[in-house]
Order: sequence, then structure tokens, then C-alpha cells
Amino acid sequence: AQINGHFIHGSKIVIHTPRNYNTSIIKDILYKELDKLSYDENALNNSDIGIVYDNFQDESLVEDIVNIRCQNIRNDKISVCFCEYGYSAEWPAVVVLHRMSSSWLDSAFELPALYLEISRARVYCSVILYPEEHKTLESFRNTIDLFYSLKDHVHIIRH
Repeated sequence: AQINGHFIHGSKIVIHTPRNYNTSIIKDILYKELDKLSYDENALNNSDIGIVYDNFQDESLVEDIVNIRCQNIRNDKISVCFCEYGYSAEWPAVVVLHRMSSSWLDSAFELPALYLEISRARVYCSVILYPEEHKTLESFRNTIDLFYSLKDHVHIIRH
């Protein structure tokens, strides 16, 4: 019998966790994920890749990287979407950029929002989970501990 809930029918979710807010590291991770997902344009179908971000400050960073890295791929192959505008969308592959905010540290919104971002993926999902500026990953110990408790179900890569 099917267990209730959302399941990605593919490999484990990959969670990249940079130690601090560093745009160079975030860009490098996103470049590598896009290379992995878009190495062969012919292998992609329309709107196969969704890039979901949750902070408007990251919009230009994401769009610049997509425009540079994926210039040979038709625009309908990759969708860049602010998280709140994509809750009804689904893609086979999703890259999530999720900035952890200290204003959400004790809030009930952080994990449900992250779940909604991840649940846009059907086969492959990679998450870049990074702290806000002037904070370190250790500032978000509860969230990180949660993911480490799920280590059998997610692949965590620290940067």
C-alpha cells in the first residue's frame, strides 16, 4: 500500500550546506547542478528543470547564472521561480535555493516552506541550504540536526 505523503521517485535528495553566506560557493554549487542536469539539451523535455528560490535578494544571482550557464538551452527547458509562485508547479528536476533566516529561527514557517519547495520535484531534487548574511550554519543548529537525523534519506554535502 502507498504510504501517505510526497515521494520523489529517484535518487536521494542532495542537500548542499555552505558554512556561511558566500555567493561564490552558492554560484559554484548552482553551476555544477545545472551542468549535471543540462549536459545534453536533447535529453531534456519542455520545462524539465525548475529552479526555486525563496528570497528576492537571490533572484538576480539565480537568473544570471542560468543565463550564463544555460545559454544554449531553449528558455522553455528551465523555469526560474520564486517559491510562493510555484506551489502548484512540478518539474522532473528541481534545484532549491533556500536562505535560512534568523527571523524564522523559532518560527513554524521554515520547515513547511522548505518542504513545499522540495516537493516541486518528481525525480531529482537538490537543495542549496545556506545561512543569511553575517550568520553561520551553526546558527541554525536545529534545522541542520533535523537533516542529519534524516541522513539515510538525504545526501548532505557540506561546503
